[in-house]
Formats: sequence, structure tokens, C-alpha cells
Amino acid sequence: MPTDQTQNQALAPAAMRIDWDVPIEMDDGVVLRADVFRPAAPGRYPVILSHGVYGKGLPIERFRHQLNHLADALPENVQVADVADAFSPDATDDIAPDDYRVWETVDPAAWVPDGYVCVRVDARGAGSSPGRLDPLSPRETRDYAACIEWAGTQRWSNGRVGLCGKSYYAMTQWLVAALRPPHLAAMCVWHGESDFYRDAARHGGIMYEFWEKFWYPSLVLPMQHGRGPQAGLNPHSGRPIAGEETADEAVLAAARADIVGDIRRHPFDDDYYRDRAARLESIEVPVLASADWSDHDLHLRGTIRGFQEVSSTAKWLEVHAGGQFDDPTAVDLQRRFFDHHLKDSDNGWQHRPRVELAVRRPDGTTTAHHADRWPLPDTQWRSYHLDLDQALLDVDAPIAPARASYQAGGPGIALHTAPMLHDTTLAGPMAATLWLSSSTTDADLFLVVDAIGPDGRRVELRDHRGGLTPVTVGWLRASHRAIDPARSTPWQPYHTHQFAQPLVPGEIYRVEVELCPTAIELPAGHRLRLIVRGHGAAHNDSADRPVETFDNTVTLHSGPDTPARLLVPDVPKAAGH
Repeated sequence: MPTDQTQNQALAPAAMRIDWDVPIEMDDGVVLRADVFRPAAPGRYPVILSHGVYGKGLPIERFRHQLNHLADALPENVQVADVADAFSPDATDDIAPDDYRVWETVDPAAWVPDGYVCVRVDARGAGSSPGRLDPLSPRETRDYAACIEWAGTQRWSNGRVGLCGKSYYAMTQWLVAALRPPHLAAMCVWHGESDFYRDAARHGGIMYEFWEKFWYPSLVLPMQHGRGPQAGLNPHSGRPIAGEETADEAVLAAARADIVGDIRRHPFDDDYYRDRAARLESIEVPVLASADWSDHDLHLRGTIRGFQEVSSTAKWLEVHAGGQFDDPTAVDLQRRFFDHHLKDSDNGWQHRPRVELAVRRPDGTTTAHHADRWPLPDTQWRSYHLDLDQALLDVDAPIAPARASYQAGGPGIALHTAPMLHDTTLAGPMAATLWLSSSTTDADLFLVVDAIGPDGRRVELRDHRGGLTPVTVGWLRASHRAIDPARSTPWQPYHTHQFAQPLVPGEIYRVEVELCPTAIELPAGHRLRLIVRGHGAAHNDSADRPVETFDNTVTLHSGPDTPARLLVPDVPKAAGH
């Protein structure tokens, strides 16, 4: 096994030098470890840096094997079998000698030959870096900023550091960029939530079990520093991915944050979450934000919100429908962005539309829609009024009052629009105004919007993980119905989540529900369907949803005195193409 901390050229292509486990000392003396992939030719190059918790030496195929556990924590309406089939658990031992890919970071083989240095850092407490594991914490973010400054001042660096990565490696970019490390020059956020409370931990105030049932135990803790060689070896360097030391479980537990317990103990948007939410207005470097329409449960809302709220004058939003972070088209987009901002390449990037959306069609194809801002400037907000007597979403408001009840554990209430009279493009956020009463002191609302074809069947839209996805979804705990008027719009209410307002059983309350952004073209004859129900997959934590409160009967109300509606973004078809 190699024991030096520098280049092992025998394991690298001739055009690449690799330095394994390079030390980076933090301000408190803790030493993080980085792998550095750089061109063999002497010179100063721009840097693409990532900093995270998944183990910088864990091959991508072995990580995919772990993702088989994903079926236990799927978001609403995704088919388990489809997700399982999307990965290749059998390809875990045959790692090609020149395959340096790890999960959701850039591939050195695709970037180093083009004149970039790729730096991967294990975050404190993860992989080969010692210390207390505390993902998304202020301490981790300060470490990240220190790593950026280290990379920007090395002899092989041109002083410009770019950040590029997906999911966790995107979420943390918002946090560190707000600290404004001087050598940070550009950032590519690929599927990155920016509000830990609303986007990730508590959807509409309802605890999301993803962190408890899947992410922390299945993806992060197996690579906690201190698991030693039993966690696996980097097949290229021969080094233990999770460090040389082997600690017992009690020591490991004491050396990490209790994320799940913290989320349970903090039901409101307090200082715990604010420490883990980016100060987007502080970000001024160029930003490419990229999202997927199906990523409702984590990143879609937050990526778009990040694009909207950063102070950068050079910022771009791209939203796609499927595909992977390391697909050739995705890598080409990332590289053109960084070539322009880290190499001063005159490649026309500055003329790219600020917003590019892939508008989905029922047949599985997409069309490109371009604009200069979000929401799209030509949006016409259309109201579909709930008529509970006819189970309709109607363009005309009902003239008579009506009500309909459902059991929280049942299928809920479904309402349909009339068939579209002409081709209709919907692109933007959605929102619902509901009037409800409950048999208990609270009610959890789970809203799903689907497209229905002329044959009466649900339109099958593909999820970026391989399953099926609705047009959009929304969540809200009725006791969290308070909104901030200064941050809200009719199409995107912003809930404060600062306190609870319990319901009086039987009394009627107005609630505004935010639904995730969407983009879909509905040919004539298609309809929208809204389902309102009281349960959803991966939102069933018993401590957060006690049965005496949430196993209830909810009644929806419509009519002149209770004007319920679904607000949708209608975009003229010809605009922006």
C-alpha cells in the first residue's frame, strides 16, 4: 500500500499527475485531506473543487451499490422498481484503472486534459479527514472556504477556483459562496437546495424522513472517518477511504452530529436551520444553477430560488427533464461556463439566455424555452376554482357553497379541469388557496397535480432517478399557515414556520399552499388533476405526526365565501422559443 502523501504516477495516465491525501490545515489545527488531479505539464491552471461527506476515494460504482437502499425513502409517486433498475449494483468490484469517478463530482478524466486541476476534499469527520462530522454546519462551511483559499494559492493554480457538483456538493456551494472567499471565481450548482428547512428537512413544516431513513445512515455514516480499512480501500491509491484508524461505534457516535434528532427537536425555522441556510444575497460570483423538474423533494425549489436571490449580475438558470450530472451534454454546459469565467474564453457564453427551460410534452420529448428572468415575463396567471360539488377545477367561480371530506389515510379528493381547448404551456410556480376544517387541532396537506390525457390516463413523466413523477407537488401543515407578506406573491406564498396556530376542530380556515415550479405543454384535449390528501410517502415520522392529531377527517370548502383555487402559470406558446 502506498504510504506517501504525494503523487503515485504509476496509477495515473501519462497526461495526469495525482497527489493523494494532501494535507490542508484548518484554523483550529484539524487537518483535512484532499486528492489533487492535475495536468502533468507544468503551469498554472484553474481549479474545480469539491468538498463533501461521501468519501473522496469511494468509486462511483460502489456508491451506486449503496443506493439500493433508496427504496425505503422515496418521495411521492416514484416507482420503487424503476429506481432500483436505474443503478448497477453488480458492477462494484471491476473498477477500471483510469476510472477516477466518484459520486456527484466532476470526472478528472473529462477535465484535466482540458487544462483544469480537480481537487476533492473530504469534509471534516468524513473519509480521510478527522474531526467531528457535522454536515452543513457553519464549521464545515468555514472549512470549505479555507480549502478554496488553499487551492487558489498553490503553485499549480492560476488563482481562480470554481465549484461544481450535484446535490450535497451543490447545496454547500450556496453556503460557502456567501462567505465570499477571495479566490472563488465561479460556481455551478447542479441540483442544490438553498433553504434546509423548506427544501429538505421539513416540507411545509412536515418532517421529511429522507435524512433519517436513507441519507445519513446509508450514504454518509458508512464513510465516517474512523471506520478504517473495513470501509474499503481506494482502488487507485490503495489507501483506506475512511482513514487508517478504526474506532468503535460509541466513539464514532460521539464524533458526529445527531442530524435526525436535531430535525425532530426543531420543528420550526429557528437558528438551527438558519445556520444551514445560505445568505444568498451575499453571493456575487458568476452562478450557473441547474435543476430538474422532477426533483420536488429536495432541490428544484431551492435551486431556482438561489438563482433568483443571489446578487450576482452574471447568473444563469437551466432546468432540464432527466439526464445525469456527468452526461456529455451536461459536462459541455458546465465546461463552457467555466471556460468563460475561469479561462476568459471568448466562447459566446455571455450571450446565452439567462433562463433556459426544457418544457416537457406528454410524448416524452421537450422543447426549449428561453427568457431573461424567472418567473417568465410573459406569464399569465390563471385561476382554476375548486367546485367541490362537481369535483371540478373550473375557470368560473362556483355560485353555491359545497364541501367534501376525506380521511387522512385515504385517497383524498380529486378534481379535474375540463379538457384544454387548445395547446397550453404551463411554466412557473403554482399555488393553491384552500379552505378547510379538521376533526382535530391540525391537518397535514399533500397536494399532487397530474396531467391527464384524452384517454383518461395519467401522463407518464419521467423522474430524474428513473421512476415516474407528477407535474408538481406541494405540502403544508395547516398549523404552519402563517405567511410573510413581504416575501410572498400570489403564485408563491412564503410561510414563516416560526410558530404553530392550532385549529379549532370544525372551524374553517384559509390556507395558502406553495407547489413546486413546473413546465409542461398540454395539447388540446388534456386536463389537469389536483389531488388533496392527508398522507404522503417519506413523511410518516410518528413523533412528528402523532396519530391522535393526524389520523383525522379533513373537510374542504368551496363557494362564494370560501373561494378556493389552483393558480397556474400559463405561458403563450410562441414566447421564448
